[in-house]
Amino acid sequence: MQESNLSIHTFIDATKTAYAACIFLRSESSMDSVTVQLLQARSRIAPMKTITIPRLELMAAVIGDWLFSSLKQTLKLPNIKTYFWTNSSIVLTWITLREQWSVFVTNRISEIRKLTTSDDWLYISTDQNPADILSRGCGPKQLQKCKWWQGPAWLQNPKEQWPKSAVNIDEKEIEIEKRKSVISANNTELESISLLLARRFSRFSKMIRNMAWVLRFQPKA
Repeated sequence: MQESNLSIHTFIDATKTAYAACIFLRSESSMDSVTVQLLQARSRIAPMKTITIPRLELMAAVIGDWLFSSLKQTLKLPNIKTYFWTNSSIVLTWITLREQWSVFVTNRISEIRKLTTSDDWLYISTDQNPADILSRGCGPKQLQKCKWWQGPAWLQNPKEQWPKSAVNIDEKEIEIEKRKSVISANNTELESISLLLARRFSRFSKMIRNMAWVLRFQPKA
């Protein structure tokens, strides 16, 4: 089959207990017959340390990127059309905007941008996301009857009929990650000042007084 008739669809999702990614291959024949099949999937247990759902979704996006990169090399289809689907509007915002995010977000976004562009990423509602099953889990009977194996039904339709859901951005969560970036920068600056004062003043009490004076002018984060 020609590469132009093939496309790879990577879905990612996360819950408080796990984060996951799954990949489907969509093939379209000359007779307008469409076949969708599961190629690969991966899930991981969420860390014991409390992490926000958006951050877990971002970790799922990184897994999806890695799976896609490995699969693309295996299939030897360098020009195949690729689509990445997530129900996290925050992750889409992090990938799309070039802001000074927190270190956690920045490091993972850098990994994602090595393999994909922001145009590759699309929004999908939770109820249409097959990766939701992987992150939440389900019983054997439910698994046999679910959309897991052939992907969501809408992938059988022409591209023009694929979901175009409106994205609602959580401005509060976005600002939190921006703020962490600012706080990190401020802390680094304070550490540099502390080292400078420590080298300059031999008496500890004198250094403390000068440090307190500096902190009076430090803006509150």
